[in-house]
Amino acid sequence: MSLEELLTSPQVAKRLGVTRQRVDQLVELGQLPAPMGVAGRNRLWRASDIELAAASRDESTGRSAAPDWDRVLAPDTPLRLDVDAVLTIPGVSYDDEPQVHVRIWRGPVGGTRRTVVLYGALVESHGIIVNWAETVARTIAAQHLTVGEARSAWWFGFWPRGFPRRVLSIDYVSFAFPRADDSGGSGGLLDTLLRRGSRDAWTGEFENPIWQPMERTDLARILGTEPDLDYPPDTYTAAVVTDLAAGQRPAVIDFDPLQLDARLRHLTSLHGYRQALLSGGHDHPDLPAFGLLAQGGHAPAARTAEALAIAVRALTPDAVVAVEDYQRMTTEDLGTVLVERRLRRPSTAEQALLDTYTGLSEDQLSAGAVYRALTEVRTLTSTLAEQTATRGPHQDPTLTEALAAAEPELVSIRHLLDPALIDDPGPSLHAISTLGDAEKAYLATVSWWGPAAGDTHRAVALRDHVWQKDRDDLRTGYDPFGRLVLHNPTTDALAVERPRALPATAYPDGAEILATPRAMTAFVRLPDGRCDILPTDPRYTYDDITWGYGGTGPETLAQALSFAVLPHPDPKRPLALEDRPRVTQDYLLDLTSEPSPPQNDPLRLSVGDLRAAVSDQSA
Repeated sequence: MSLEELLTSPQVAKRLGVTRQRVDQLVELGQLPAPMGVAGRNRLWRASDIELAAASRDESTGRSAAPDWDRVLAPDTPLRLDVDAVLTIPGVSYDDEPQVHVRIWRGPVGGTRRTVVLYGALVESHGIIVNWAETVARTIAAQHLTVGEARSAWWFGFWPRGFPRRVLSIDYVSFAFPRADDSGGSGGLLDTLLRRGSRDAWTGEFENPIWQPMERTDLARILGTEPDLDYPPDTYTAAVVTDLAAGQRPAVIDFDPLQLDARLRHLTSLHGYRQALLSGGHDHPDLPAFGLLAQGGHAPAARTAEALAIAVRALTPDAVVAVEDYQRMTTEDLGTVLVERRLRRPSTAEQALLDTYTGLSEDQLSAGAVYRALTEVRTLTSTLAEQTATRGPHQDPTLTEALAAAEPELVSIRHLLDPALIDDPGPSLHAISTLGDAEKAYLATVSWWGPAAGDTHRAVALRDHVWQKDRDDLRTGYDPFGRLVLHNPTTDALAVERPRALPATAYPDGAEILATPRAMTAFVRLPDGRCDILPTDPRYTYDDITWGYGGTGPETLAQALSFAVLPHPDPKRPLALEDRPRVTQDYLLDLTSEPSPPQNDPLRLSVGDLRAAVSDQSA
């Protein structure tokens, strides 16, 4: 069969081994292309389109499968690269609007027109091309394709070597393009295209894509040329893509994926403040935070200087590893003709600082010393945050950034020195938009005043978690346990400080655990009328609570019940869920993951009944 032929409906049916009626159904389902035209009473298809459809149909699922690329005709001359650009994807839940690299080739092949779309996972937002594939495809089509091209194009996703995969990979992305149902529903792509004046009859949306790996040689054969794919790890960024598309080859970049520049800046800042403290220079005009230290009674500053020394020691190892890794890279091939990487190297003074702290003895580094350092770091961080929130005279963003980097490292070292110790990392800030009985019971116990002196920065941080539309008319209060609460009585938006430490007093058996679906937070209603927030275990990463299915949220709830509700043989060293007897672990995990109550129904548990059930299970 010649690929230049045009086929009628009976010929298509014979080629596919189906009836003429089935051909019409497959067209309506988007599993066959629409006819390219009509001659008399005969609808006509390009034979090349039908050959590809025949090669890619999966009768068992009714969805498109990866074509047999060996059966796809290669172009006589390379397809023309019409689009090579970074495209912003709107309407996706990222802190910043994510971007993809879009390349579109077009050209004649065997009597038909081929359109190939390759969209790539940029370092800045690599997850977008899988988790939001339909949104990405709609955005690309609305910007660069006709509706007909959107339906007939071959779509491919691309990851360069490096994160999240060690090797370069390309996937054929198989979309189905159904038409609208009789109710008149239509998809976002159609609406966008119609606003551009498209007259195409397609009124459907992309359905869930199927990702199917393919070889780069197949892509090269489809295009008639080898596209740019050999980006060195961590260099497939929007800036590099833009430079290459503008003709700069290689793109020259400052390369610092291990954030050595920031690490050295943190070390230098903390060390500089320590030196100023030791020399009595806490009133130095270039070091505004030391006015705060003096006001706090730290004129000798020995304790703070010790804390800063330990903080620098905590940050030094990662900086040293980054320096060593970059030194190794200088002896390796840094990439291809696409990218030239300029590595960050420490200055003479920075290297001397690393050598000094690397050479310090570890003999004096005890769990107690690290805890004192952690306390000092948190105190100074809180004080600086308050200055920033109130626009006080002692703001110091550089020191604040360095202290924020040091805190988790100090926590990690403290756990290494004594794994039994549990550090309170502070509250997890969370906003709740749907209020149920649990949240209303909690709000009934809040005292509406504040924020108190010294808590302005806490209110600012909590306010940042509330949607912009809910920020007007927010009231500030404190719950019975001293936690800050923000609430908008008009929109019912609520923001809370979820605890990650054991309750000061064990919950009585008469308490109840209450939670509202999708609120991600559980509350403990006490017999005396107070309402607490159920703490989550700080030894685990997640703190969003759900139930009624197998997943991370129900597991987090099981861990929280083990941590905050069940008794511990030694309260100073509470058991993790994994430390409990196996029968207790299974009971809690089953309790939170079984569909009773269903995940869309409120949660209500008796503390006394829970403890009794665990005791019975263990007996």
